[in-house]
Amino acid sequence: MLTWAIAAALSCTPPQTEPAATVGVAELISLRDISGLSLSPDATRAVYQVQRADVERDDYDSVWCLVDFATGDISELSDGGAIAMPVLAGLGRRTGMWMTLQPRWTADGRTVAMLVRRDGRIALQTCELQRMRCRLFMTSGDVEDLVWSGDGRGILFTSTPSDAQRAAARSDEGDLGYRFDDRFDVFHALFPLRGFEANREVRYIDVPAGRERTANAQEVERFQTHRRSPISTTMGAGRSATLFASAPVTRPAFLSGRDVRDFIRLGGDGGAWTEPSSPDAAGSAPPLTLFASHESRDVRCGAPECEGYIVELAARDETSVLFVRREGWGLSRHGLYLWDIDTNTVRPLVVTDDVIRVCAPRRTDAICLHEGPTRPRRIISVDYASGAVRTLVDANPALPEAAFAPARKLEWRSPRGDELFGYYLTPPDARGPHPLIIVQYRATGFLRGGVGDEYPIQAFVRAGFAVLALERPDPIALRAVVRDADEIDRREWEGLSERRRTLAALTSGIDRMVDMGIADRARVGVTGLSDGAETAVFGLIHCACIAAAAISSGVHDPMSYYLTSDRQREAMRLHGRGSDDIQFWDDVSLSRHAAHVAAPILAQVADREALFMLQAQRTFSDLSKPFDLYVFPDEYHVKWRPRHRLAIYQRSLRWFEFWLLQRESEDAAFGDEYARWRAWRVLLAESDAPRQIAQPGLHTQ
Repeated sequence: MLTWAIAAALSCTPPQTEPAATVGVAELISLRDISGLSLSPDATRAVYQVQRADVERDDYDSVWCLVDFATGDISELSDGGAIAMPVLAGLGRRTGMWMTLQPRWTADGRTVAMLVRRDGRIALQTCELQRMRCRLFMTSGDVEDLVWSGDGRGILFTSTPSDAQRAAARSDEGDLGYRFDDRFDVFHALFPLRGFEANREVRYIDVPAGRERTANAQEVERFQTHRRSPISTTMGAGRSATLFASAPVTRPAFLSGRDVRDFIRLGGDGGAWTEPSSPDAAGSAPPLTLFASHESRDVRCGAPECEGYIVELAARDETSVLFVRREGWGLSRHGLYLWDIDTNTVRPLVVTDDVIRVCAPRRTDAICLHEGPTRPRRIISVDYASGAVRTLVDANPALPEAAFAPARKLEWRSPRGDELFGYYLTPPDARGPHPLIIVQYRATGFLRGGVGDEYPIQAFVRAGFAVLALERPDPIALRAVVRDADEIDRREWEGLSERRRTLAALTSGIDRMVDMGIADRARVGVTGLSDGAETAVFGLIHCACIAAAAISSGVHDPMSYYLTSDRQREAMRLHGRGSDDIQFWDDVSLSRHAAHVAAPILAQVADREALFMLQAQRTFSDLSKPFDLYVFPDEYHVKWRPRHRLAIYQRSLRWFEFWLLQRESEDAAFGDEYARWRAWRVLLAESDAPRQIAQPGLHTQ
C-alpha cells in the first residue's frame, strides 16, 4: 500500500492557448481523450480520466479528474497511471487499446475507487474526496474488477496474473522446453500465450487497515451480484474505451429461464432488462425489447422506441429508465430516451448522427459522453424537458469545430441491398474531382484516423485529398438469428459473403463520390487495419479500382494457416480455409495475385503480426513489384507507441501524396524512401499489364 500527494504530469484543465485555425498531424496526435466517466451517488460530481500521447517521451500522460457540476470546478485527483491494456480472456494477448474501468463510488459518495497501472501491474487505488488523498493497493496480480463492500470499509476484487507472473510461469516451463500445443499463436510469439490464467478468486481488502484476505461466502455473493460485466464501448473508432455495464453478472431469480441481455436494478427487488424481440431472432445481436418489474408484475414497454438495437440502460429512479438505441439508416444514429414505467410512455430526448454513450441519469438531465465527426469526445448534459445539450467538460478547447474540415454524411444502398453510410470531406478552396482516400471501417463518432487511428483524415484533406470515412456493413440479419460465434464465422466465410459485402460497400462508395464530381476514379487510395485491411486486399485482387493502398495488419495467404493455433486451424479446415482449399486461397491470397496487382502497397504493421505479411511481401519483391513493408517493435494489433503512431501518420501522408498527387517532401531525411518509390514508379510505367480502371457499377456480387 502506498499513499501519495496529488501529482499528475497532465492537467485536467488544458492550458489557455489560441484556438487552432486548422487541424493536422500534430493536433491529432496530441489530442486529449476522455474515458471512464462515473457519477457520484448523489449525481453532483463525476470522475473521469484524461489521456494524451507524449511523442517526446514516447509514452502517455493520464490524469484522474473530478468535476463539480454545481460550480463547474474541475480538480486533479491523481496521476492516471500508465496505459492499461488488459490481456484478453481466452486469447492471452493484448490489442493495444487503452481500456478504462469505470470508477466505483462508496454509497456515501466520500470515496471513489479506480484501477491504475503502476510498475507494470494494474492496481487498486482509492481517493478520499474530502481530503483529496489517494492510496494505492498493490496486489499480486492485475486487478480485473472491483465492488465496494456493503459497509464501504472494504473492496472485493478479482485479478488475473500480471506480466511478471506470466513471465515467471513461462520461464519455469521454458527451462524444460515449451511443448508446442494450442497455447501458441506463432504469428504473435514463439512461446505459449495461454494456460497461465489462475482461478479468479474473490479477494477482500480492508481499506482503512490495508489488509488483504480471501473473501468469505457472503462477500463472494455480493461481488457476483453487484459487479458489472465489462462491455467495451469504443464510441466509433476511438483509441480508448470505457469498460462499463449496468448489468450484474448474477441476475435475480425471477428472471431465471429468460433470455436476458442486459439488466439493471430499480431499487429493492425491481429491475429493468432487455430480451430478444422475437423468439425466432435470438442470435448474438438481435433486436431487443425493454421490460421492467414493477409492483410485482412485468411491464413490457409499449412504445416503438423500446424495440430495436438497445445498447445501454440506466436507472433514473425506481419508476423510470434512461436508454440508448442505435437506429436509423444503417443504424447510423443514436437515440437517447426516458421510459416512464408507471405510464408506460417514452420521451425522446436526443436523436442524432453523433454518438452519445455512457449516459448516467440525474433528476432533470442526463450526463453522457458525446462525440461527432468533427467534435472530439466531451462530457455533456441533456435536459429532459427540452432536449437541450450543454457541454460540461471540453478536454480540447483549443480545437474548435471551425478548425476542422467539415464532414458531410452520405447515405446509399449497395448493389447487395445493404444500407450504407459514411462521411465525406473535401479540400478547402479547391474544385473537384480530387484524388480520393477511403478510410475504414467505422464512421461513427469522431473521425480521427479510422479504426486503429493510423490514417489522419484531417491531414489528408488539408493536403488536397477528398476523404470518405466508410462504415462497413455488419451482418445484422445473420447476428440476429445465430448466437454461436463459430457458426457466425463459418457463414461469413461461406462463399466469401462478408468479403463480397464489404467490397460492394467500398466500390459503390467510390461510385457515389465519382458521380457527385468529388473524386477522380483514376486516383483512389484505400486504407485499413484488421477488417479494413482485408477489404483493401480483397479489392486489390478483385476490383482493379485502387490506385494505391496502405494497410496496417496481416493479410490472408496460405502461410497464415500455419501461423495460428490448433483450434483456429481446425476451424479453418472445417470452414473451407485449410491449406489445400485451393479455391479459397485463389480468391483471397494477395501473394497468388502479385503478378496482376498493379497498385503500390504500403504496409505498416506490428512486430507481433509481421509474419502474416511475409508471403505477400516476398512474392511482390521477387517480382520487383511495389510493396513497402515497415515493422514496428513492441506493438500490438492497434499500435500504441506515440512515436510509431506519428511515423505512420506521416508516412501514410507522404505515400498518398507521392502516388496520387505526384508530390514529394523537400525533407532530405526521406531521400532513400523517395528513391525507392521512384524506382517502383518507373517499373510500373514499363509494366506490360497496367492497372485497368474500374468502371461505374463494377461490384463483386
